Amino acid sequence: MGNRDEGVLEAPAEQFDPERVAAALRIAQSVQAVNHTLVTVIGNLVPAVVFVVLDWDGLVASYALYPLAAVALVSLLALRSYWRLRNRPPPERVSPRRIRAIEAQFAMSGAAWGLATFLVMGQYSRSDSLVVFIAMGTFSYATAGTFGTVPRGTAVLSVLVYLGIFGGVLVNDVLSPGVLLLIGIGQVAGVVLTIRWNWLTAIRSLQLHSVVETQRETLAGVAEQLGKYISPQLYERIFRGEQRVEIRSTRKKLTVFFSDVVSFTEITDQLESEELTALLNHYLGEMSLIAEQHGATFDKFIGDAIVLYFGDPDTRGVTEDAEACVRMAIDMQRRVRQLQGEWRDRGVERPFEIRIGINTGYCTVGNFGSPERMNYTIIGSEVNLASRLESAADVGGILLSHETYSLVKDWVMAEEAQAITVKGFARPVTTYRVLGIYDDLERQGRVIHRAHSGFSVTVDKARLSEDDRAAAIRSLEEVVGELSEQDPGAAGSSA
Repeated sequence: MGNRDEGVLEAPAEQFDPERVAAALRIAQSVQAVNHTLVTVIGNLVPAVVFVVLDWDGLVASYALYPLAAVALVSLLALRSYWRLRNRPPPERVSPRRIRAIEAQFAMSGAAWGLATFLVMGQYSRSDSLVVFIAMGTFSYATAGTFGTVPRGTAVLSVLVYLGIFGGVLVNDVLSPGVLLLIGIGQVAGVVLTIRWNWLTAIRSLQLHSVVETQRETLAGVAEQLGKYISPQLYERIFRGEQRVEIRSTRKKLTVFFSDVVSFTEITDQLESEELTALLNHYLGEMSLIAEQHGATFDKFIGDAIVLYFGDPDTRGVTEDAEACVRMAIDMQRRVRQLQGEWRDRGVERPFEIRIGINTGYCTVGNFGSPERMNYTIIGSEVNLASRLESAADVGGILLSHETYSLVKDWVMAEEAQAITVKGFARPVTTYRVLGIYDDLERQGRVIHRAHSGFSVTVDKARLSEDDRAAAIRSLEEVVGELSEQDPGAAGSSA
């Protein structure tokens, strides 16, 4: 028995939070008291039945019914608490007052049982008193073993019960003092060791849990900080075990985004370092929020430049990735125009204006570097093309490659811009200047756009002169006439 503590789970050497352990202990005590309510009621019922079966007349004559009524009242209070809390999830916190109430119930139950035991032994026969002695000793053992997280309550209950047992035995000469001493030492030692063992196990388990929770929170905090240096998607895959940190790369079709601030070097010369830092961080923060909303993968910030891509580590499909990227770019330009007013109000003479280039193509994506230090990034001619598109874009504009435009042309209005020559491409690259989203432009009254299967017409009202408007009407009337004259049967057979 002396070496029994060696098997108890030892608390780790790291410092645990005593307040966290105390709070967790109160929760465990409250939960255990509720969960074991039915066991407690049955445990109280069994000795009561033993008392009744052994000698009902002696029970009545000894007035032990009164303390038994107090036991019944305590049981009813416990049942009431159980009925109210049985379907609730474990509480987030438990007050010390709740624990004092639980310990008070133990004390009342122990006092009632101790008094009842002492009284009945004065009326019962010697053999019946021995049965009561055994029953109440077992009751104390069971209570000590069941409620390991409530040592004070179980200790008080056991002490009061044993006072009643041994007092009744001595007063009524049920056992000789020597035999009673030996039995008493064994039973009391057993109950004390049981209470101590359960208490050490519970408290050390809670201490370990506190250390684990503290370490988990520390790790989560570190992970959150690291997540600000790498792409959130990549960070989540690494922590879920879906991404290995090793030198490896793959080829994927991505939509790549480049943006930078126009004339940033000149703006730098005009602003103090602190003003420039605040302005740049404000701009980058706003753009990062928009990028996160659209699901972009962050590649890097290069001073005032932003490099993002869609299609890795997760992809929604090539078309969907391109659509998300272009919508993000439009939202960014819209937000920058809103910020320009705020920056002017703050005294910034030359608010930021940005250019954006977007390209879709096959890139090499993965970890590059050494086994000790690496960077997850994208490389390839298609990445270079996106950077070149950004350099060629208008101030406040978005320039698309032909492949990106072909993926979004159903909902994006764009016009062909000047072709650009890019290293690694045999021919000049066709580019498209984004004018806006058809739905937005129609709501603003700037365009008329209709598209169906086999039919598409777009009218840019802002760019139509009177002569152009008349020519457009004539052209549309000619189309309507030709469609009206067409033989539906012939069209159907030709199809």
